[in-house]
Amino acid sequence: MTADAPGIGRLLAPRTVAVLGSLSRESGLGARTVRHLRDSGFPGRIITARSAEEVPGEVDVAVVAVPAAAVPEIVDGLDGRAAHIVVYSSGFEEAGGAALKVASGRTRIIGPNSVGLYHAPSRAVLTFAAAFDDMTECRHGSGVVLLSQSGAFGARLVRSARRYGLDLDGFVGTGNETDYGACDIGAALVADPEHRPRVLALYLESVRDGGALERLLRTADEAGVPVITLLGGSSAAGADAARSHTAAVSPDHAVATELCCRYGAVPVTSDRELVEAAVGLSLLGRARGGRVGIITGSGGAGVVAADMLAATGLRPVELTEPTRDGLGRLLPSYASTANPVDVTAQVIGDTAAVASVTGLLAASGEVDSVLVIGRAEQAAAVAEAGGPDVPVVTTVLDGDATSVRASVAAGLAVLPSLSAACAALHAVTPSGERTDASSADGRRPLTDLPAPPPAEVTGTDTAAGLRFVAAGGVRVAPWREASDVSEALAATADLGGPIVMKANLPAEAHKAARGGVRLDLRAPDVAEAAGELLRLAPSVIVARQLRAGPELIVGVRRDPVFGLVVVAGLGGGDVELIGRVVTVPASVSADGLADRLAAEVFDRGGPRYRHLPALLAGTAAILVGLARRSGLDLVECNPLVEMDNELIALDARVVSP
Repeated sequence: MTADAPGIGRLLAPRTVAVLGSLSRESGLGARTVRHLRDSGFPGRIITARSAEEVPGEVDVAVVAVPAAAVPEIVDGLDGRAAHIVVYSSGFEEAGGAALKVASGRTRIIGPNSVGLYHAPSRAVLTFAAAFDDMTECRHGSGVVLLSQSGAFGARLVRSARRYGLDLDGFVGTGNETDYGACDIGAALVADPEHRPRVLALYLESVRDGGALERLLRTADEAGVPVITLLGGSSAAGADAARSHTAAVSPDHAVATELCCRYGAVPVTSDRELVEAAVGLSLLGRARGGRVGIITGSGGAGVVAADMLAATGLRPVELTEPTRDGLGRLLPSYASTANPVDVTAQVIGDTAAVASVTGLLAASGEVDSVLVIGRAEQAAAVAEAGGPDVPVVTTVLDGDATSVRASVAAGLAVLPSLSAACAALHAVTPSGERTDASSADGRRPLTDLPAPPPAEVTGTDTAAGLRFVAAGGVRVAPWREASDVSEALAATADLGGPIVMKANLPAEAHKAARGGVRLDLRAPDVAEAAGELLRLAPSVIVARQLRAGPELIVGVRRDPVFGLVVVAGLGGGDVELIGRVVTVPASVSADGLADRLAAEVFDRGGPRYRHLPALLAGTAAILVGLARRSGLDLVECNPLVEMDNELIALDARVVSP
């Protein structure tokens, strides 16, 4: 869009709204929108019209609710006169038709197939959704804005939050995003001081533009706006899984999740978790770290809470003796001063005592947040005891969302279950997975590192892949290409046994699945194996078989949404089944990739595997450089093995565009 593109304020706080179509029937989408605006007391001007010609002058928002065939003419007529056009109609690009476009650069389109928007502070209930029929009083103040590609699902989230006592300040259903998508709107929101939310929640069914998502996350991070992301499904835009192991284990969903972690956003996996995270972030400040103090009147509840917190990466910290001594002076002798702190059933109902324990934990400097498994009526006292620097969440064990509504509406972080409380605490805790995106030494993005010397791509079979990665700087196990049995025998004599022999198939073929691999071959068996494999391919790869540790993988593929994507971790023929890999955008640094590998793949392996993440990250840097320089769709080494603190490729693939 041009510099004349309208600001976000004209969308969320319009002074003039035009509604076109579906006005004659009370149940029509346009009529319902007008009714919502009037019931909410919208202070601006409302224009109803049947065509663009009937809309006088300029408007901030035009709502289009006409049959799909009539939409392009209306959009053309409003282009340059409406700052924003919200299109309810469907049946365009998503159904195989033409995309809706504007030419002036002064108009943005939300939709098509949008449910509209809701901005409570401006009383702009610009939606036909029945979910908002009883929300026209426009309660707000939570600071939470939701952007959802699914209108119906987004409206459900708004109502779910209300059941918890959390009234969202705003909601936009972005629909099929011909022009103005959730990531664009989110970036505009957090960049605008007047309309910047305290918390931004996203539901994305797909990501069309990985760069837009990254810009949003970076802008929000710099503005200090927490982002909650619920990513539905995974995109089919990546390479066909049959083309490589890398594509099979690197869905776009994983890349988007990694981007969220990189910029400190909070990925969630369900609608309920999104709402619970929003409650925590709306009502609590950010925790300093992941050390949690637990206060309970039941030992069993404390144990379960500790397990749930650990599953989210938080840890009930071990308390020091001085802190335990202080707790002992506040509690009966039969209480437990370990963490979880079991104050016993006799004390948990004593609000003053529970607040004193909370205050001591908060003042100790040994915890970053406190979970109180108690009663809703204690929330105000324990929150005050925690002070401004230590978030305190109170949870009840037998509640539901409506049971905490009054507390949440009053600004108190009370959750109705242990799982809900853990989701809220996880949301307010800085992620340990966050990657430093700076360009300092050792943290430069892989895409910014010097590319290897140019290497010639001579084909896309296994032999071409091995030659290509070797020329680029990856060490490859000694090998020879043989086109007949006699050459295979000569190669075996030259390399020494045992050897591995592979059919030299195109990169798209899965050699093991085609029966194209023979292991542990020695001279007497070579002729027969070579004869069999030469019936599958015009030549065979004869390589020295290396005995080493675990088989590893590094692959780089070119994704149409996210650009270059790196997959690294445990490899071999069963990589798709094992799934012990990380998938990251190539903009990650080598150190960041090594950190993720250490945490996600090699944490169970102990000291003997501690050096592997750095080696894999180094190989990834080479392959990223090769992919950048060559323009290939895929460069992959699988498997790799480690010998003498160096990775050696046993196989390689390259795929051209």
